[in-house]
Amino acid sequence: MAGGWGWCGFRVLCWLRGDPEGIRVVRVLRGLLEAQGVVIVLPEPDSSVVCDVVVLGVEGRVLKVTTRGSGVVEDPDAWRALFKALSHPTGFSYLRIGVDPGATCSLAAYADNLLVWAEKLGCGDVGRRVKWLIGVVEPRRYVVNIGSGSGLEELMESLLGENVEFNVVPEETTTVKPVHSKIKDYVRDEDILAAMTIALIH
Repeated sequence: MAGGWGWCGFRVLCWLRGDPEGIRVVRVLRGLLEAQGVVIVLPEPDSSVVCDVVVLGVEGRVLKVTTRGSGVVEDPDAWRALFKALSHPTGFSYLRIGVDPGATCSLAAYADNLLVWAEKLGCGDVGRRVKWLIGVVEPRRYVVNIGSGSGLEELMESLLGENVEFNVVPEETTTVKPVHSKIKDYVRDEDILAAMTIALIH
């Protein structure tokens, strides 16, 4: 995994952004990341903390905290700031996105070996979400795999509308070789697990 992130022991990000978007970013991804050994700490004002990477606040919304960390990240965009911190110092090499189509689409995205996104959304909205993920994760390369089930046509139109290249993979792969997730206790939805499996198909 980029930047030496792995499964042995916790890594700690000190999140010093007190702006509303910064807080929202933490609320969205904190549980998913903690299930994989990444802890995001929002220190109390005037406290002192030790962490692996410090994410600095935006001007006028900086928490007054004394920190010690090996890396420092600063970006006006809260999402980009988080992904830069997760991949510090090298950046992410490979973003793998999987989409399981249906009445709604399930989407999962791995940045290197870290599951960074998992959600259900309308198939017509997938193209915009994928384009956004590529933009904020900023990987050196990416692949988008989509399942061949019902809802495929709308999904393909959505991705083509955003000029996103993709591969169509057989749906049976999700049952023949399902993902062996280290975080199944956190991700229980079968459609999300299918999207995770699709993402990891080579």
